[in-house]
Amino acid sequence: MGPDERMSLLRDSLHRKYGSTYQKAYYPEDSEAPVFISTTLTRFWVLFIFSLLSWIHCVLWNTWGPINESVTYAFPTWDSSTVAMTVNWTTIMFLVFIVPMCFAVQRCGLRNIMLLSTGLVSLGTALRCITMEVPWFTITCELCAVFVGIASTLILSGPSLIACDWFPQNERTTAIAVMMGASQLGGVGSYLEPLLVRLPPQVMIPNVVEDIKHDIKILLYIGAAGAGALLLATIVYFPSKPDIPPSVTSSTDRMSVYAGAKSLAKNKNFLLLLLAYGVSLGPPIGWVPLLDYSLLPLGFHQDHAMWVGLCAVIASSLFPVAFGQVVDRCRLNMRNCLVALMLLSTVCFYWFLLLSYGTIPVSNWQIYVSVVGGVTFNYTTIPIFFELAVEVVYPVPEILVSGILTAADNLTTTLFLLVFLIPDIGYLWITSTLVLCTSFTIIPLLMAKIDYKRTNLDFASQT
Repeated sequence: MGPDERMSLLRDSLHRKYGSTYQKAYYPEDSEAPVFISTTLTRFWVLFIFSLLSWIHCVLWNTWGPINESVTYAFPTWDSSTVAMTVNWTTIMFLVFIVPMCFAVQRCGLRNIMLLSTGLVSLGTALRCITMEVPWFTITCELCAVFVGIASTLILSGPSLIACDWFPQNERTTAIAVMMGASQLGGVGSYLEPLLVRLPPQVMIPNVVEDIKHDIKILLYIGAAGAGALLLATIVYFPSKPDIPPSVTSSTDRMSVYAGAKSLAKNKNFLLLLLAYGVSLGPPIGWVPLLDYSLLPLGFHQDHAMWVGLCAVIASSLFPVAFGQVVDRCRLNMRNCLVALMLLSTVCFYWFLLLSYGTIPVSNWQIYVSVVGGVTFNYTTIPIFFELAVEVVYPVPEILVSGILTAADNLTTTLFLLVFLIPDIGYLWITSTLVLCTSFTIIPLLMAKIDYKRTNLDFASQT
């Protein structure tokens, strides 16, 4: 059988198995053998399942913040520190398990770790449904947060790996934005919780306590059912990677996790990006689940704050996808895009600071614009930071780069949330922190020397 016949059979097989949309052969500079690349329709199924996991993860992570008034009424032993710790457990577990997860993905493959992650999420949500009696209810909620935190190592670090393995270079930023946007849309589900869980009265009424507990139980059952359905879908079909890569750089070997970690530790440009990313993103990420505490002094109770959070989450989910299309078409200007977004975010957070301190009169539209704008512009930087960091350190494994970046924002998120444990500290310090974190981190971003290694290699292979 001749080469042309073999290639024809290969194309037919790929089309039947994966729904190939195109296939091309390129000759890298360092090799005489051609590299065949192909995109497949399966990538959209992988994108959908992973995005759904990201959505459920965010709903679980942000379960208690939007209904904090109701949960502290039904469970008097709960307070703001308890709610903050259910969020904080996720970030702590991420920091503990991120390195083992990177090794596991390289050794066991994406599918197996995806099954483990969905299994942990399903188990955690089931545990919360066992009892509503304190202290066991508190313990099961904390355990769920721990399991979700372990699963978050893949959920938060996997988008760059999936984008590289399944998508061509002109779709990567958009694919990452979709997965992270789905995570943000999980906030929509959590901020709709007050529609299921009623607002408590000003005085303690035993019958109302039981009614609120019943509302919370229904909410937990819904979460467990969704997580179980996702686990089943993952078991049915979720491949690790396509047989034919979508780009030349997708087919090249990556460093080992150990060698990659050593390379990152010595790369000054990556460390500058890491500093800019971690400090600018951590506090806003930690603030969104606890938005009620900043809005309550301004007269926004949980039923009103719900709509502010809802608008912020929807905008910060959709705008990065639209902006990702722009970045995919001008990949050599990622840093300029980041600087512009960080400046816009700083302006919005400073506006909210003036409202919080009473410097300017509070009005509903200003609250909405300042909060929604600050969060949206801030979150839009996430997929761009991920892609830019991968470009600078290529061929370090994408899962490791994303994991370290996410560990950085988890660390700063943890430190941010731990401040809530300080007695009588109040909430005005939050707005000042947001302004400082999004403004001063522009400096290390400008200091970093950017080399678009991966993009240049893909472009060179196609010319």
